[in-house]
Amino acid sequence: MIGWPGRPRIPRAAFPRVEWLAAGLLLLLFTPGAGMSQATLPDGFADRLVIGGLQLPTGMAFLPDGRLFVIEQSPPRIRLVVNGAFGSPDPVLRVPGVRTVGTERGLLGIAVDPEFPARPYVYIHCNDSTALAIRITRLTVGGDLAFTGNGNLAIDPASRYDVLTAIPDNDARHNGGTVRFGPDGMLYASIGDDASSCAAQDTSSLRGVILRIDVSGLPAGAGGPPAFGLITPADNPFPSNQPRARLIWACGLRNPFRFHIDPLDGNLYIADVGESHWEEINRATGGGLDFGWPHFEGATVFDASCLLPLPATAPVYAYDRSGSGSAAFVSGGVYRAPRLAAAPFPLEYNGDYFFADYYAGFLRRLKYGGGNWSIAPPVAGQQDATNWATGLVSVNDFAIGPDGGLWYCLQFVNFVPGSGQIRRIVNAVAPPPPPPPVLPPPIVTFSPPYPSPAPGAVHLTYHLPLAATVTIEIFDLRGRKVRALLPPTPEAALSHDHVWDGLDDAGRAAPAGLYIARLSADGAVRERRIALLR
Repeated sequence: MIGWPGRPRIPRAAFPRVEWLAAGLLLLLFTPGAGMSQATLPDGFADRLVIGGLQLPTGMAFLPDGRLFVIEQSPPRIRLVVNGAFGSPDPVLRVPGVRTVGTERGLLGIAVDPEFPARPYVYIHCNDSTALAIRITRLTVGGDLAFTGNGNLAIDPASRYDVLTAIPDNDARHNGGTVRFGPDGMLYASIGDDASSCAAQDTSSLRGVILRIDVSGLPAGAGGPPAFGLITPADNPFPSNQPRARLIWACGLRNPFRFHIDPLDGNLYIADVGESHWEEINRATGGGLDFGWPHFEGATVFDASCLLPLPATAPVYAYDRSGSGSAAFVSGGVYRAPRLAAAPFPLEYNGDYFFADYYAGFLRRLKYGGGNWSIAPPVAGQQDATNWATGLVSVNDFAIGPDGGLWYCLQFVNFVPGSGQIRRIVNAVAPPPPPPPVLPPPIVTFSPPYPSPAPGAVHLTYHLPLAATVTIEIFDLRGRKVRALLPPTPEAALSHDHVWDGLDDAGRAAPAGLYIARLSADGAVRERRIALLR
């Protein structure tokens, strides 16, 4: 696994160093005590083991109740951690149909449906064993879904529903690997450039991009893949007659192996693994941004022959890795303590962004101020002015835990197979009283339209838990507005019903087909599909 993730092109002069690392691996396999790991942290923080004995873990995802899914790259397995121990059966699933040949292929990402357990689904990012393709797949979870008993879960492999399969995987490198849900309920997925750099500027190729997918309308059970129109949000930013391009949220990336989404505002923070000079952190404050690869690496020109169809958006932070050999940034996420966290980080950390380097093992902290992101001022006990923590070599994923700790996935310790761990960095000092919670926009329940399909008029029913100003608009699948059904209107906290008569804003009958009803209520946005018959 040396050189993973996003291994740069290694010049011949560096091969002896790689051979030395391989020899060191053999030595470590027979070294007593190999397998111990602990980060060096500022004063008041502690690094604690959650669970060990993992085989090449690559990612993790919390369930709403605090249970934790952990994935292993190869063999591709999903495991469940319940109260600090593995659940039963273990693994929850050995995922079939995953290609694991190559250090950057395998089972790479996992996300839990935000409406779990009402929607008992997990979504995985993996390489397909039957085609040179990356796929996003949904699996149905069974067992103690509500955690009223022992908490054990199981996944039937026959429940597989392929959400997306048309992503090329011609090279073993640069697969991306993250799937996460945003506060808008959409599933975001990162895809690398497949070691074909100029493809990151070709939105028809689905390479070097972040995808934004609507999984809310998919049928239950096994099957797939669906038509692109069924999973394409109406407000995705790349209007095109190419259905594939309509799935893209951002482009111009090399290997965005790990990204995180700020739960407060939905902004994406993307750690893009560099080629030869620059590692970078990119921030997507909305859709439609081009981060410039391969025309730019960092803020410098890398390959001017690859033209940019859009203005390039510069990274918020870049690191010159040209003198450090191997390097690979891994996103750690924006720190937002859960509302009921027992030991949140101090208030000064709220809104700060963490990221690490897989090879160098440092963990850095960025703070926003004056319109820019920069390294946060050092705190007591910090090893140096730049690195908030050190000793985190081979870390490939992070998550904010329900306890308020920064949990991380350690792929292995000292390159020893089977030594993977889940650990957490916690505030070891008694915390002050928690601040008042930042309340999210009101949760609006938008029921399925009826009748469905609709021969003419269709009812749009929803419930407001709080009074809100509501707007309802109808779009076609290309994102064009068909009808402004309800202008911004104050409405009370109760159930409401509005009827679309099937006419557009000009009073003409809309043709038969699929439409999107978008409900906005004080910043909360919900969408439903309408099947209109004629």
